[in-house]
Amino acid sequence: MTARTGTAVAVSILMLGVAVAVSWLLLGPAIMGASPAALDGPLAQPSPAAPAPAGLAGQEIATGAFQLAQPRDPFRPLITEGSPVGGGGGTGTFEPSGIRVELMEVRDVAGVLRATVQVDSTSYDVGVGDVFADDFMVVSLDTDSVVILYRDNAFTLTVGDVIFK
Repeated sequence: MTARTGTAVAVSILMLGVAVAVSWLLLGPAIMGASPAALDGPLAQPSPAAPAPAGLAGQEIATGAFQLAQPRDPFRPLITEGSPVGGGGGTGTFEPSGIRVELMEVRDVAGVLRATVQVDSTSYDVGVGDVFADDFMVVSLDTDSVVILYRDNAFTLTVGDVIFK
């Protein structure tokens, strides 16, 4: 009989604990002086997003602090064999456009590092602080790399790298 009595006591204590917890959750705020907030008026309704301009269908649109865009599978390649190039609907090979910048070499001349940078078809012998090809400036040189500032965009090239700007 003691085993049954022990189980009954344990169940009674458990039920008492649950009752105290529930009553505290329900009556606690009223006992502590807190009251539920009253609504003074109707809830504000969010304004619907403005429709996209005719030429921007399917492109990203910024609405307030949110950016809306069509979902894309991150595992699907952007360019595949036979995919149209240039949006014209035809197929072909990818031809990058822009200003072609290549770091040809970095060398030490009397303890000062100099670099040969080719912009399109013109080669420039440059050092730190030199401005070349109108919009480019050498920020820093290392034994095998260079940091170049193009307008307000800095980029790093190692020997043999090519970038289009």
